[in-house]
Amino acid sequence: MSEATRLRFVHLSDIHFNHKAAQFGFDPDRELRNSVTHDIAEMCKRLGPANAILVTGDIAYAGKRVEFEEAARWLEEVCAAAGCGSEDVLMCPGNHDVDQGVIVENPLIQDGHDAVRRGKSHFDRDQALTRRLIQPDACSLFYLPISTYNEFAARYQSSFFADATTFVWEHDFSLNDGSTLRIRGLNTALLSGLSDVEGSLFLGSRAWTLPRQTGIEYLVMAHHPPIWLADQKEAEKAFNNSARIQLFGHEHDQRVVPGRDWVKLFAGSVNPHRAEPNWRPGYNIIEVYVEPGTPRKLKVEVHARDWQGDPAQFRSIEDVGYDPIHRTDINLPNLPDAMFNQARSAAIDRSRPPVPTAVGAEGGVIVEPQHRFRLSVYRFFKLTLSQKNEIVGHLKLAEEHDSRLTDVERFKLSLIRARDSGQMDALEDLMEKLEQE
Repeated sequence: MSEATRLRFVHLSDIHFNHKAAQFGFDPDRELRNSVTHDIAEMCKRLGPANAILVTGDIAYAGKRVEFEEAARWLEEVCAAAGCGSEDVLMCPGNHDVDQGVIVENPLIQDGHDAVRRGKSHFDRDQALTRRLIQPDACSLFYLPISTYNEFAARYQSSFFADATTFVWEHDFSLNDGSTLRIRGLNTALLSGLSDVEGSLFLGSRAWTLPRQTGIEYLVMAHHPPIWLADQKEAEKAFNNSARIQLFGHEHDQRVVPGRDWVKLFAGSVNPHRAEPNWRPGYNIIEVYVEPGTPRKLKVEVHARDWQGDPAQFRSIEDVGYDPIHRTDINLPNLPDAMFNQARSAAIDRSRPPVPTAVGAEGGVIVEPQHRFRLSVYRFFKLTLSQKNEIVGHLKLAEEHDSRLTDVERFKLSLIRARDSGQMDALEDLMEKLEQE
């Protein structure tokens, strides 16, 4: 199997950028992150470049803007080390990405959380959450504590709102046989507050329902493992039935758990609290591809890396038999003949050299439309508020009902309108002009 035909992801979690860290001397956490970046560069030099960086929450420590700004700068370094673009990051929020000061200042938020938790059954809790998220004022309260996370994550198309497309987000990657790996990001921090305990959080059926579609396999990523959810039983059943790969953070206990139809990765923390008795930073590199035959097999290979203090370096956590790679094979249904022939043609097309073009290009090759849009979103959300408003006004992308939305929501809609109305060239020209200014 050629390395170029694999999907490759760097899986990070619990980075904990802390704006309250002391401002004297040399920051040991920064040096640790430098070691992570260096190890990622060495691993991707050996394995091949990554397709994306997957971050399962706790990017910040207290949900503050300065923490996310520092995280953005470091993630750019990670992307450069991994050989992917700065826009190729996907993430979901954790409890440390929640600004708990917002909850303290507005007790109605905690009241809303408690109203959902009080439900006697899963159905009652699901309905209680739904009633509040379809009421605009109540909905805005639920999302207020992660508003700074959403502003930061919007550049990576990883913000969360109670609408048709971002209550969860999804992003597709093509597997080597032409089928699709669909990544779904989940927000387990919606009910995260002042006193989270196991079973106090909630996803809801509209988050964990995974439609079964021929030729589509799911990877789900969330910060909290299901044991932290009030709907643990329902979510685990849905994941185990339909999600081949499951990524979680939060617990700082790095492990790979294979099952018959799935594999679960419980992430280590990039930067665990130094008071933890088993302080051991870690991260994963995940490789995914399909082995054809009868049956088809989804091959998942995990390079679990953790910190060795003396000598100071990252090393592989070995599987049984001293194997540095954790390998899981998952049987897949065969593709229908029509889809198989289409997939084979797509594979042949991918093997041909790219066609040079001067339009929307990087390095003189065609930029795939989905990636072009991701890159434009990333660039747009790095602009100042006044620059964003200037672009929206110049291209006439606003509509009257947008005034009821947060800035992040209305800008996201504006970018979609630019794409759908064929204004991507004009959008990119305006962004380039403003970036130069």
